[in-house]
Parts: sequence; C-alpha cells; structure tokens
Amino acid sequence: SSQLHLIAMNTKSQGLSELNLKAEIHQFHKADKWAYPTIIGSGGRATILHAKPTARKIRNDELVLIDMGVHHNGFASDITRTWTAGAKFSREQKTIYEIVLKAQTEVIRRVKPGTNLQELHQISKNYLLDGMLSRGVIKSGKIEKYFPHKTSHWIGRHVHDQCPYFYKNENPIELAAGMVFTVEPGLYFKKINSAYSNIGVRIEDVILVTETGYEVLTHVPKEIEEIEAIRARVT
Repeated sequence: SSQLHLIAMNTKSQGLSELNLKAEIHQFHKADKWAYPTIIGSGGRATILHAKPTARKIRNDELVLIDMGVHHNGFASDITRTWTAGAKFSREQKTIYEIVLKAQTEVIRRVKPGTNLQELHQISKNYLLDGMLSRGVIKSGKIEKYFPHKTSHWIGRHVHDQCPYFYKNENPIELAAGMVFTVEPGLYFKKINSAYSNIGVRIEDVILVTETGYEVLTHVPKEIEEIEAIRARVT
C-alpha cells in the first residue's frame, strides 16, 4: 500500500482525470484484493470524505487526496495522503496541511498501552482547533464543522474491524500491545467565503501498539519538503 501511494505521488497529474490517476495506480496491483474502493478527490472534491474518482481533470494549483489500501495475506491496510498536484503548496494549502500534520504527529506520539482511542481523538481535536485559531484560519467555531469524523478506527482482517470501542461498563477500551488502528485527522473547507475554501486535507497511517509505545506500519512521505521535492521532479 505504501509503495502504491509513492507511485501515485510520483505520477505527473497534469491533464489526468481522477479516473486516469486511479488507473495509473491500479495497474501496479493485480494479485491481491483492494481493502476498499480507492478514494481520490482533487480540488474541492478533496473535501468529500469518500470521494469516488470522476472524469474531472486535475489542475496544478489543487490538492489531491488519495485514500487507498490493499488487502494482503489476509490483512487490510488503510493509508491517506494529500499532496499538491503542482510543484508547491499554496500558502493556504500549506497552512492547513501543517495543522493536520501537527495533530497527527502529536496523536501518534502519545500512543502507548493504557491510553484509549477516545483520549487520542480529543487530543486530535484540540490540536486541529488550536491550530486553526492560532493561525487565523477561523476566529471561532466548533471543530466538528471542519473535522466531521473520528481520528481512529480498528483495522485488521477488515479495514474497519468490528471490534468494540467500549467495555460493558461503557468505559473506553484501553490500548494494549498488539492492537492496530489508524490515525487520520483531517480538515475540510467546503465552498465558504474564505481563502481556505475548497481545501481538504487528510493524513492517515496505520499504527501498531507495542509493549512500550508504538510502531508506524505505513511508510509514505508526508513532510511538506518531501512532497514538494517529489512533485517538483514530475511536474
């Protein structure tokens, strides 16, 4: 799954549609099943949580959001990356991306046995909201308007494993070594009267809980400098 995302990031997108980009990626994976239908949203369609690829042409001044994972040896993967179709993020795109990446980094850093997904979700929301307020993206408002989904879900045999999130006493299940889940904060700005209108960013990785902390199982570039270096070579 990580290799396929890297292929996508290294694909020249100018003149391609979302469906063309999907076809470029899918040609490299034929042996195993896909964990779920590939999500590709460019421009304003990156604000759609489960955007089905369309014939819409990708523009160089836009972001491309790809949510994609394969099913291999009985297990599912789930990775999301958001990158600039051109060589550089715009100022507004970079601002939102930095806020989301900071939230994801801080959540992952706190993964260890004994914590729980509800605590991690609250940390994610706090960093996203504080980031938007401190950077002047919004002056006030609730985070749910811009972040309408959970930070994490269990993953294993299925992309959304049907494992409980709470004990019978309704307390959140504590993380323990061997548990695997996603960390995927995002911010989505629909058509609003703002410089950030039509920007959608999500960054998602699969995390394994270890005896002393965590291991990130997915390996795709996500630092802005890394992404821009890749995109500069192909645009």
